[in-house]
Amino acid sequence: MNNSWRIAGSSAAALAVGLMAAPANAQAEQAAEAETADSPAPEGGGNTIIVTAQFREQSVQSIPIAISALDSQLLQDKRIEDIAGAANLAPNVQLSSGAGNFGGMAAIFIRGVGQSDPHFAVEPGVGMYIDDVYYGVLSGSVFDLMDVDRIEVLRGPQGTLSGKNSIGGSVKLFSRRPGPNAEAFVEIGYGSRNSMLGRAATNVTLADNLFARISIGAKRSDGYVDRLDYGCATGDDSLGTGRGGVDCKIGEQGGQEVVGGRVSLLWNPSSVVENLLVADVTRDRSQNPATQLLTSNPAWTGGRDYRTDPGSYTNYENYLSVPRGGSSVGIPYALSDKTPVDSWGVSNKLDIDLSDSIALTSITAFRSSDSTFNSTLESSPASILDQVWNLNHEQFTQELRLSGVVGDLLDWTVGGYYYDASGTSGGRVTLSGGLAEGGGGLNLDILFLDPVKTTSKSAFVHTVWHPLSGVNVTAALRYTDDRKSFTFNRYDLDGSPHPTLGSLTDFTGLFNGDRLDYRLGINYEASSDFMAYAQVATGYKGGGVNPRPFIDTQVVPYDPEELTSYEAGFKTRFADRRITLNGAVFYSDYANFQATLLRCDSLSPFPGFPCTQSTNVGDAEIKGAELELTAEPIDGMNIDGSLGYVDFKYKDVDPATSITLGMTNVYTPRWTASGGIQYAVDLGRSGTLTPRVDINYRSRVEGDVVNLPISSLPPRGVLGASIKWQSAEGDWQAQLSVSNLTDKYYLNSTGVRRAAPYFTGVGIVAPPRTVMFTIRRNFD
Repeated sequence: MNNSWRIAGSSAAALAVGLMAAPANAQAEQAAEAETADSPAPEGGGNTIIVTAQFREQSVQSIPIAISALDSQLLQDKRIEDIAGAANLAPNVQLSSGAGNFGGMAAIFIRGVGQSDPHFAVEPGVGMYIDDVYYGVLSGSVFDLMDVDRIEVLRGPQGTLSGKNSIGGSVKLFSRRPGPNAEAFVEIGYGSRNSMLGRAATNVTLADNLFARISIGAKRSDGYVDRLDYGCATGDDSLGTGRGGVDCKIGEQGGQEVVGGRVSLLWNPSSVVENLLVADVTRDRSQNPATQLLTSNPAWTGGRDYRTDPGSYTNYENYLSVPRGGSSVGIPYALSDKTPVDSWGVSNKLDIDLSDSIALTSITAFRSSDSTFNSTLESSPASILDQVWNLNHEQFTQELRLSGVVGDLLDWTVGGYYYDASGTSGGRVTLSGGLAEGGGGLNLDILFLDPVKTTSKSAFVHTVWHPLSGVNVTAALRYTDDRKSFTFNRYDLDGSPHPTLGSLTDFTGLFNGDRLDYRLGINYEASSDFMAYAQVATGYKGGGVNPRPFIDTQVVPYDPEELTSYEAGFKTRFADRRITLNGAVFYSDYANFQATLLRCDSLSPFPGFPCTQSTNVGDAEIKGAELELTAEPIDGMNIDGSLGYVDFKYKDVDPATSITLGMTNVYTPRWTASGGIQYAVDLGRSGTLTPRVDINYRSRVEGDVVNLPISSLPPRGVLGASIKWQSAEGDWQAQLSVSNLTDKYYLNSTGVRRAAPYFTGVGIVAPPRTVMFTIRRNFD
């Protein structure tokens, strides 16, 4: 590992994708296509899902890695609407939406490894892909499942198996492909809080060898947390807005308003050439995340208690930046109550069979996204820390692969990957002053504009050897070279260098790093229904420079993360393939763990000085186990379930971070479990009626790397239920579904600012019970 970094000042004054999963290209083959030698046709009631996790089509049961494959039928049965609901079905996976009080953003963790910081300068620990195109930003990553074929959740480092190096794992969405069949569907729905959705897709044959698929979708809903006028609700008119009605309501949080579409063209100019061109667009005008104030410093709020009753789905957020308490600073302004996200992309996937044993694949993609977050630290009129934060991101990716076979001895893939991204982080931050620990104070009302440039180049080779019947040996390597450039600017409201932070004008930080990753494994197929495997694999997440400095001393580099994972597992089917049971155990050595800290006194002029620092906090070890089950014990009954256990322990930590050895990582519950059961009642010529019940469980989850009681989320189990009618011909479906069946109040995530005098904590509130009725018409 070689790392270098440089910080330089100029002579001037030295200092989120789309929501709708509008995929950039389509690689997924329909699981109903002809089975390969790796995936014999199932007997009994078993289903075979074809995946491409190892660059070629294989049955999920024949791949010697921990992977969960969710097909479109299961997603429809469970009435899962977005990637958050889908990913959480897999063991040891935690995907929390709205983390950090930023809408449309997902905090994704697999086996204790992930990333909750939405800044595109901080690499995700879990790679998000749509049709093998990597998404380099977490903003806008709570994708809606508009026209999906399947989802693959790969657990453990994927350095030699994915376009971009993914240290913790990958979540991959694959959309439905165009084809010659006259396939189409229309779906509409209505539910709680005036929820409405509409989706449609159709195949169009343009010529004998040219096919199109058009997909569109939209959804909207009212919010589920009411924003109340503080003066109206409490009688303290000095902090009121005068906008509240009889019920004192001035707005909502948590509502959705999203529309998107995709057009894909599949061209087969010859029997050995296939080209898929895709364009997509998404427009999101959803409300800001639903929040509730958990705690705050009464000295800062003038003794007022801005909390509302827990479980009331209310707060006093007014989105007015009018500093209260310690001092007034800057010019009051209004923040938006929405989180707009605009994204679009184009991609092209070219497959050429060069011979009977060699194939070339090229995946070229460009994506652009623009997200604006309107966030207040405390979700109240206090105006402790308000910000309007815009993330503009563009990325170009190119992957080139050459795959082949050498008789019955070897399957091989060699390739290269190029990632080039440019982004700008800009906006306004208003931080009210006051006494800080040790004396002093700070008033800030600043504009910032921080361009970031990232380039990553990789070369990889993946081989699977077959020395003996039933024995396969995997050997793979990947070399990665990363280059990152950061430029920081802090301005006064008139656009001139800020009088206090003026040193952060055209201030530059650079990061360079490279890494060699590997994967070695062996698996034994005792029969077509039993396989055992063992492997060791490494992963890498690039380093960088702290992307949010307030002063030049906070512009410091951090090193890449490194992970070595040891894993053993099995995959089996029995009882005439009516039962599938897969399991794995793993141990990971985790070095240079990265985290975002909200306090860094060693880099600041006085204790409690504002800080948001990306840094390495220490080393850890992670061990755990996983089980996945699908079963059809009798005709018409389907059962699915998963169970995960993960134990994250620090081996050493930097004491300056305030993290101690007994703490654990954020969004890493020790236990995860999910399960569902359904039974299709045959109504003869009237079709089928299928009731279903689902449960999802998470043990305690920490919301801050410095574990505090206020940021800890208690264990929770959430129930869902549905009943679906389908006509005998399968062309009509009607479904009534209920999520959060028991109307349980719980938080998806928390955000805590620990530094005095700004100590405050906010929770992101999960939706209450939601009922949805949908009607779907399928056309063949």
